[in-house]
Amino acid sequence: MNWSYRGRGLDFLAVTEHAAVIDVSRYYPAPGKRDELLSAMRQMADRAASSDGCFGAQACDSDQDEEALIAVSRWESQSSLDSFAQSPEFIHEREQLTSLLSKPARREHLRPK
Repeated sequence: MNWSYRGRGLDFLAVTEHAAVIDVSRYYPAPGKRDELLSAMRQMADRAASSDGCFGAQACDSDQDEEALIAVSRWESQSSLDSFAQSPEFIHEREQLTSLLSKPARREHLRPK
């Protein structure tokens, strides 16, 4: 749904933002690497957020898993997420993160019903 409304001094713009896929990745920083990992995750989130089909991305703390840093991104489609995840830039960034981790990242995809 893309529509706009103008009237009575108010302007509204409605844009489709219902994600078909929500990517949630948990990263566990190596000792002394939390700030560096968070910085790298923010750069990756900025790149994702500017990609076609991404409604937004961010790096977060968790109140349930204080050890982890969580990356969350919302995607229009699985193919949009796949295109981003297969880009050479993302592959390089993901490889760079490996040296900052104490254990492998855990990823999951959520799909609204």
